[in-house]
Amino acid sequence: MAPVTGTASVRATPERLLDLLLDVASYPSWQGGYERVEVRESDERGRPVLVESHVKAMGQRASHTVRYEYPEPGRFAYHLHESGVVTTYDFHCSVTADGDGTSQVSVSQEIELKWPMPKRMLEKMARKGIDGMLAALKERAEGPAE
Repeated sequence: MAPVTGTASVRATPERLLDLLLDVASYPSWQGGYERVEVRESDERGRPVLVESHVKAMGQRASHTVRYEYPEPGRFAYHLHESGVVTTYDFHCSVTADGDGTSQVSVSQEIELKWPMPKRMLEKMARKGIDGMLAALKERAEGPAE
């Protein structure tokens, strides 16, 4: 599958958005599909490095473990470490300030399953996940302070 991409303009600083995005243990409380997330390993700055997620999509439950990397400020990525369901799971995120109090969040996701699924259906599932994640992030970041 070709990567599915998405972008959102959010009224928040890049720091606020990255804090929300990297607080992976809180995902079940604000992102659809996540049932449980466990940080297995963190770096010296407290950012997730190895994360196990338990998700529900299309009526199926699955779990996977991903490894995070931080190539430069304002960017992170994760890649599949282990899964019984997917063979590829690559996610890239970039958060940049627009200079007017808003930030751009750009994401790209590529996923491949271990069993055959029509490409169109897989892309639709990935698109729904990306769009839902960006909408939930925007709502959480722009909502009242916690």
